[in-house]
Amino acid sequence: MPLAPTEHDIELGCLVEHYKLEGYTFEVRSQALMITLYDAASRPDSYHGWNPLPARIRYCLNFKGLSFKTVWLEYPDIESTLRSVGASPTMKWPDGRPCYTVPVIRDDSHLTDNGEPTVISDSWAIAKYLDESYPDTGSARLLPDGTMALQMLSQAYIHNTLYLGVPGPHTRTPSNAAIERNQYYRETREMIFSTSLEDLCPRGSVQWKEGWSNTQQIFDTIATFLDQNGSRDEILFMGVRPSYVDFVLVSFLDTLAILLPDQWEIVKTWNGGRWAKLRESCAYWATIHD
Repeated sequence: MPLAPTEHDIELGCLVEHYKLEGYTFEVRSQALMITLYDAASRPDSYHGWNPLPARIRYCLNFKGLSFKTVWLEYPDIESTLRSVGASPTMKWPDGRPCYTVPVIRDDSHLTDNGEPTVISDSWAIAKYLDESYPDTGSARLLPDGTMALQMLSQAYIHNTLYLGVPGPHTRTPSNAAIERNQYYRETREMIFSTSLEDLCPRGSVQWKEGWSNTQQIFDTIATFLDQNGSRDEILFMGVRPSYVDFVLVSFLDTLAILLPDQWEIVKTWNGGRWAKLRESCAYWATIHD
């Protein structure tokens, strides 16, 4: 009969199990526990890590210096997998059903009252959790004291203008090559946008040209905001140090570079090359951990 631990602790990300045998107490330290990031799968080529929402959390985890691994989920498998690990839905489909989305993290180092790993859905909630649970790790806090409202407002602006408004990214289907999986992506996106992907701002159309003209104006507005820091050399929202909202923006820039490389070549010249410099300044924290 295997020996069972009498108690266990978690120390520095390791599971430490305490055993008693014939009056002696000893401990066994497991392999370091890790955070699992659930991300959207892609074809095994240059599309890897294309989704900007999990990407911003990848930046956050690297910035905090936390060990993590990535579980890549195909679109049809996202709901069943996230439900199985205890994740909460983050929104609703147009027909009212709960919608499960990435990113989600599972943290084996922090157990719930039921002894289960902590599971967090939604990137904003994840960023708050990482600061609260790991306040002294990595480079600094993602959400510095006194900036919470401004960070949330900036995230909302970037999401509502760039993530939802820029022509092109939503029409790409960078899931794995299986036809039925691409079909799932197509069907769900066409339900969301109430039109076919082909009719969703086709390249070269008036909608496309107007959309990209509007996109340039949005970047001009963001640059004007950042100029209030006092120097155009300070390309980060907090001036000289990165924070969560920088990762929100840079992960979107990464998506442009991956899915629409021709458009990225144009965007990176805007505002004195500021957006290319932002990607360069954050590249250290972009590492993908499979």
